[in-house]
Amino acid sequence: MFNLNDTKKMTEAALMSALFVVGTIFFVSTGLGYTFYLDFIVPIFFVVICLKCDFKYSVLSGVTSLVIVGLVLGNIGTAIWASQSVILGIICGVLLQNNTTIMDDLVYGSILSVLLMVFIDIYASKLIGYSFMQEFKGYIKLVNNKEVANTIYYLLIAMFPFGMMFSVYYLGLIFSNKLKILKSNAKRKYNIIRNFRTYSRFISCSKKVFYGCSLYLLSYEIFRFTNIEINNTYLITIFTCVSYLCVYFIIRDGYTVIQNYILSKYQKVSYARYMSLVTILILVLALKIAILFIILFNIVLDKRIDIRVRQNYILDNLMN
Repeated sequence: MFNLNDTKKMTEAALMSALFVVGTIFFVSTGLGYTFYLDFIVPIFFVVICLKCDFKYSVLSGVTSLVIVGLVLGNIGTAIWASQSVILGIICGVLLQNNTTIMDDLVYGSILSVLLMVFIDIYASKLIGYSFMQEFKGYIKLVNNKEVANTIYYLLIAMFPFGMMFSVYYLGLIFSNKLKILKSNAKRKYNIIRNFRTYSRFISCSKKVFYGCSLYLLSYEIFRFTNIEINNTYLITIFTCVSYLCVYFIIRDGYTVIQNYILSKYQKVSYARYMSLVTILILVLALKIAILFIILFNIVLDKRIDIRVRQNYILDNLMN
């Protein structure tokens, strides 16, 4: 049984679906701002739908709109590209509504975006013969060192969806706030980002996410050590790109936590600066050792003083 609120949400989702269909047909047909529209306007549009009408109606809106666009335009490539943008927008909308930290959202969103990009690439290469992953490979052909070339390739694959996801997440928050549709968790995240300079020190991953990334990285390194071969290019890409993302979040989050501990314990900025220099030096000379050190130091801090819970508590107090 639908109540009045459900009917309202369904009607709003239908109206916005119609707007999306008309907009897509216009931009694709005329070619005006085609790439910008699909890469940014569409996902932000579906962030708004998700925050306004909830998850189930945003999914219903996305599916019906894509079917209509595909039938009207008769262009499978556009439908595939648009589907990636629609799904990315819904992912960001769901994350914004969840009772999670911003860093947790970025971890979940970036990993899901890598998976989404790879799956879209699989279907695009089969249906229309185009693969942006192959296009990325073309960019590194000039690099003679194979190991360096592979590193650059996987970094590109990992950074592109992460950058897209972060842009949509941020801009979706800004536009949704302008429309005054932010509620509870999303409103809190907007206030944190709006005052980022004040709160940045205390924005961290939850223990579950930080140690989840650490466990994944450990499993990945053990798997590599066993020399078990994986012949599927897409699986290799997913596993490697996720490991790169985990490395980034472990270093960024773990280092920030350690820095906060040193600043609060010794009350001397110079100590934190010395630690920064030592950390950068170890990262350059021995990356894996540096990552292991960061993880172990964080384990000690979480065990002894539950530092991540304390940081969230401080953040809540600063916002109230």
